[in-house]
Amino acid sequence: MALTIKTIEYKCSWCGATETRTTTSGRPSPGYCPRKPKSKDGTMKPHTWVKNRSW
Repeated sequence: MALTIKTIEYKCSWCGATETRTTTSGRPSPGYCPRKPKSKDGTMKPHTWVKNRSW
């Protein structure tokens, strides 16, 4: 049985940023989302990654 490596495109549900990864790479690193409101202490919040499409 041969393994097929698929590609998954992740998209931030807040700002729309996209990142393409292989299935073996896992989810992208959180980073900072410019559209999310800052927390009370002024720090920026991370992206919320969701699967957009795969091929």
